[in-house]
Amino acid sequence: EEILQALAGASCAEGIWERSEGESRRLEGLRTASGLVSGREPPEFIEIEECGARFLVDVRAGHKTGFYLDQALNRRRTAAWMRGRRVLDCYGYTGGFTVHSLLSGAAFVETVDSSGPSLEIAKRNLSLNGLSCGAMTCSDAPSRLRAARSAGERFDAVILDPPRFVSRHEHVIRAGRAYKDINMVALSILPPGGILATFSCSGLVGVELFQKIVFEASVDAGRDVMVLERLGQPPDHPVLLSLPQGGYLKGLVCMAL
Repeated sequence: EEILQALAGASCAEGIWERSEGESRRLEGLRTASGLVSGREPPEFIEIEECGARFLVDVRAGHKTGFYLDQALNRRRTAAWMRGRRVLDCYGYTGGFTVHSLLSGAAFVETVDSSGPSLEIAKRNLSLNGLSCGAMTCSDAPSRLRAARSAGERFDAVILDPPRFVSRHEHVIRAGRAYKDINMVALSILPPGGILATFSCSGLVGVELFQKIVFEASVDAGRDVMVLERLGQPPDHPVLLSLPQGGYLKGLVCMAL
């Protein structure tokens, strides 16, 4: 309550909408709540600007707060490698990586997500930015990746930004297998010189473990892989030394040789 009062006093927000939800709150014994705290209710969509790109955000019903702001800088850094490439954006949600990739000169981007409503917003976000070189595929990412491999499809770049695969220590090994699988199949559909931008937002999967998982995926895919960039969370997501799991977001931009 003190934080909400301070926020209301320090900002020019017309309203505050609470999204205290998710499995982690239940595990910690915290209440769940969603609704208007103060001011007026938000419209169906709020338009925001991120690094020159425009997006529609559903703060009431979208995933988390409607937009993954922790990936803002990584979307721009990843997009810099997409120029002139044919891109498969897996777990694309409302098109964050897709829009930035196309604005940076990607030749084509296929956005894959299992949520039809999210892809509809992604289409609107492309139009909002005057973009048209994209396709939307409603499918779970592992199935789309395997279909591409079976059909002999090739993409010049693959972006993997999956949801958190693990929230409890006893599930780390299982999550590692899931990360390894999608990275292995992604590497198998890249030509020499192809780019893999792969992320994990699981706090229980550390930076070293994630790199090891991607390395094991490259071995199984029979590919030599070079790390071009290491990415993480932005400065407004600081990490306490006493809580290393707070450094949950990590990413690798790699080139398949």
